[in-house]
Amino acid sequence: MSTHPKKQRIQGKLDALTKKWWLYPLLVLIFFIPTHASRNYDPRQSVDLIGQVLSAPFIYSFPVLMPIAKLVTVVLIVGVLVYGNKMRRAFNVYVAILYLALALFQTAAVTDTYGLVIISGNMALVLVVALVWVWEVIAERNDFETRKHPLWRWWVAPLAVMSLLAPVDASTMSPDFNPVQLLTNEAGLTFCMMTPVVLAVLTLFHPTVNPAVLRVSSFAGMLLGVINMILWFVVESWGWWMGVLHIPLVVLSIYAFGLAHVRAAGESHSAIPALPEG
Repeated sequence: MSTHPKKQRIQGKLDALTKKWWLYPLLVLIFFIPTHASRNYDPRQSVDLIGQVLSAPFIYSFPVLMPIAKLVTVVLIVGVLVYGNKMRRAFNVYVAILYLALALFQTAAVTDTYGLVIISGNMALVLVVALVWVWEVIAERNDFETRKHPLWRWWVAPLAVMSLLAPVDASTMSPDFNPVQLLTNEAGLTFCMMTPVVLAVLTLFHPTVNPAVLRVSSFAGMLLGVINMILWFVVESWGWWMGVLHIPLVVLSIYAFGLAHVRAAGESHSAIPALPEG
């Protein structure tokens, strides 16, 4: 953990900011920034427009990166669990770069119907998450010192594995457990599937993680998770399996957000999360 006075002051301000209740309604407002499209469209086409972007964003232009992203994630997590802080910088840097890439390239696409489309709200929200992770690269507040984790904390692991594997045929939104597909699908390059994986690691090491990073990352996960649950279980119920695959995002984000507001002294799993201060 850094002892640099300037870093400590900045971290202190960030910790205080992320305890303010008004920050979270502000992030919701940011999420609803209007989507930009180079061609005019009827607002009633918004679901189709966003669907076209998320089905073929710029980040999917390099399919060779899909299995690599998953393998790198697994290697870094195993490294953190085995070698602790020796792998901290590599983990932090990778997550920061991943979120930056997701902010810029998972939220934009060139579509046949609408031309260049940028889902501005998604981009802004994920960019906020990326920036707090960039700060963590500098501050190194995450303490991944090797330790024995209480058995009860490992309940997050199956949900994280489910997200990373994401057994779905993206063209039909139906279950697909083909081993090759599990390795090569796009889950490793998506916010909704990778965020539960990242949060699972942070919750295992809580409370010795950067609380501001945990708060912002988990809130963004809750927001996008709830939106996707509404989309796939209500608006586009034919894709219910995709809704199921977003359950880890919602559950782990709520859990992490609660932990992120527990005082350091309340490390016990029996502690009741405090509400954000304002």
